[in-house]
Amino acid sequence: MKFGRSSLLAAALVALLVVIGVATSAVARSARTAQGRVLALNQARMQSDDVLDAIRSNVYLIGILTRDYLLDAEPADVNQFLTQFNSLRSQTEKSLLTLALDMDSPRDSLDQLRRGFSDYSDVTAAVLRWSPEEKRQRGAEMLRVRLARRQEILALAGQIEQLVVANFDRQRDEITKEDQQLRASLEWINAVALLLGLGISAITLAHTSRLERQSQMAESELRRLSGQLRMTQEQERKHLSRELHDQVGQTLTALRLELGTVERSVTNAEGSLRLANAKRTVEQVLRSIRDIAMLLRPSMLDDLGLTPALAWLGREMSRSSGIEIQMQVDENANALPDAHRTCLYRIIQEGLTNATLHSGARHVHVTLRTKGGWVDGDIVDDGRGFD
Repeated sequence: MKFGRSSLLAAALVALLVVIGVATSAVARSARTAQGRVLALNQARMQSDDVLDAIRSNVYLIGILTRDYLLDAEPADVNQFLTQFNSLRSQTEKSLLTLALDMDSPRDSLDQLRRGFSDYSDVTAAVLRWSPEEKRQRGAEMLRVRLARRQEILALAGQIEQLVVANFDRQRDEITKEDQQLRASLEWINAVALLLGLGISAITLAHTSRLERQSQMAESELRRLSGQLRMTQEQERKHLSRELHDQVGQTLTALRLELGTVERSVTNAEGSLRLANAKRTVEQVLRSIRDIAMLLRPSMLDDLGLTPALAWLGREMSRSSGIEIQMQVDENANALPDAHRTCLYRIIQEGLTNATLHSGARHVHVTLRTKGGWVDGDIVDDGRGFD
């Protein structure tokens, strides 16, 4: 189950990252595409405007060239007019070809413009070959016809420009529509990513809360087991202490009494000396057994209370270490439950052991006070400390 949930969270996180990555990639790609299309559209618009302007300009120049030729009764160099005309005609045809290469250009209007310019330029080519007599006879009429014809071509170019502008506007609307669709798609992607993120957060929070509850339960169980272990140890110490005090202590006491009886019946000096040594040995063993029993668990802690037990502990540790130990214990502590008295006794015992072994102190002061439902204690010495 744990592996399954972890795998689910990992898969959801990977999915969220994939969604975010796809959304980011789509945004970047669409932005580049839209930017490229807008740039291409603007360039095409500018190119079309330039081409149409060039066509208008060349039509005007051809008209001016025709007018100058007709008004010049005796042109000095006819070839000069022809050269200029051919150059303008070639440039205009190239402009029309460039405009025709645009697939979105209006074909019908463009073909009509091409035919109109062809007729217009053909007539101009024929006029440039007229003799001076033909120019005088037909020049004025030709100028009127050429002016009307030029206006038609220019009007047709204007219509093409309007169609081109309309086409560009349509393409721009398509780009705007695609951009709106992209925005809508991104909103959906963002919504999916948000929902997925919320789902991952909820699952993670639930999973974390469950783990915290399990951790708290495990900690509580460990505390309970630790408490049971300490209680078991105290019970075992209490049992061993009583066994040593009652059984072994009583046996050694009986042995000492028996040695005393035997000693009174012995008359020689050597036997009396050996019995006296044996009695001293028995007494030392008896004191050691009592000390061990008291250190395991002083019987006075159960029989008399916490205050006498701590007073005895202070005296014994002061005697063995040479450190002056002062005990100031509130009598109300004797009314505490057995588990509390045992815990306080062990804490103070450990603190005094550390002070006597490691601090190098000469004086130790122990204070234990009861305040309502609390117990406050201090173990203060004049030795060296540590950070």
